[in-house]
Amino acid sequence: MRFHRSPVLQLNHDARLLIVASSILTAGFFGIQGLLKVLYILRLGHGPEYVGVFNAAAALAFTGMSVPSGALGGRFGTRRVMLVGGLVMGVGMAVLPLCEMAPVAVQNIWPIASQLIITAGWSMFNVNWVPAMTAVTTAHNRGQAFATGNAIKGLGTFVGTITGGMLPGLFAGILNQSLEAPGPYRLGLWVGAVLGLMTLVPLSLTQRVEGTARLERARSGEPFPLHFVVPMVVYVLLSHGGWATCQAFGNAYLDTDLGLSASSIGLVTGVGQFVAILAPLLAPRLAERHSHGRTLMMTTLGMGVSLLPLALIPHWTAASTGKLGILTLSAIWIPTIQIFQMEQVNSRWRSLAYGVVSTAMGLGYGTISLLGGYVAAAAGYRSLFLLGVGLSTTGAAVLWVFLRRRDGGKTGPRAGTAP
Repeated sequence: MRFHRSPVLQLNHDARLLIVASSILTAGFFGIQGLLKVLYILRLGHGPEYVGVFNAAAALAFTGMSVPSGALGGRFGTRRVMLVGGLVMGVGMAVLPLCEMAPVAVQNIWPIASQLIITAGWSMFNVNWVPAMTAVTTAHNRGQAFATGNAIKGLGTFVGTITGGMLPGLFAGILNQSLEAPGPYRLGLWVGAVLGLMTLVPLSLTQRVEGTARLERARSGEPFPLHFVVPMVVYVLLSHGGWATCQAFGNAYLDTDLGLSASSIGLVTGVGQFVAILAPLLAPRLAERHSHGRTLMMTTLGMGVSLLPLALIPHWTAASTGKLGILTLSAIWIPTIQIFQMEQVNSRWRSLAYGVVSTAMGLGYGTISLLGGYVAAAAGYRSLFLLGVGLSTTGAAVLWVFLRRRDGGKTGPRAGTAP
């Protein structure tokens, strides 16, 4: 009888540690703090306009730091920049729950400042994680490595979200406070901050990330691939903007319009994340059958369709269905675009190129976050989600045109496959 090792065990030591580090970070950042920070902001007395500015600050910080993060990784090494980024994130995550202790004059600015710190660190970590994983994997196992890594990160986010949903109720009992008070959410945010700092432990144990990446850069002499990066920037700007309408305002919509409690929001989001945990594992199979480019196009269009229930049916079941679709398809989209870009960009330019595309992600998210709060306040969340449908659909169309031009008008299932 032949036994097969799990995909994680088939990876080398550094690849496994990079996956563990990113999963811990996502549990604290996207899981616990991702769920609680908007609810905390609402309990401080702010409305949807402030939530929009709050989220936009993070996205704009990511936009501004993505290219410098890629350049820093190319100059000092991906591992060192990721370590600094993890530390900066931990500090920023600890700053947010100190808001109520800050002087009154800066309390409105304090949460936004924390967003800038957190996201600057996240940019340094995330932009360099992708080329670091590419450097410690091979063409044979890279697709499985990214799929497995994103699946485990999804598991971390799921566990963090479920935990985050339970923490306010737990701390409300300890503090003898109502769930409408900010105190229970503040303590929950502290838990996320501590978990985020734990990321530094596995990351510090990596050994060969720097040497491998530098050797690949030394062998490279090709110019920066503008012919590929520019169309990808346009596509990502649109598609990520559509996704952002749900990501930035989905929890606020469930809380204010549909009246769900923090635990219910955590449960609804957690169910979607649980289903989405295994979704990245479909990415290699879809890419093999349809190509990475066509898989990106289909998932982007699917995210637009998933926004329709949120826009058209004001009920928690419809919202849950839409969020499920968004979470599942975005879980496939992320490893697909990572590999699609890394395998078509020379190793010398991987950090910088991913930084440029990450800038487009941040710009799309930031623009929607900034303007979306005002759209929601003036015309309702329905109009905001319909805007997301239009952005996603347009993004899918842009990618379709790019793939056809790049492949000379071919429409077969292998069109768009990375060399």
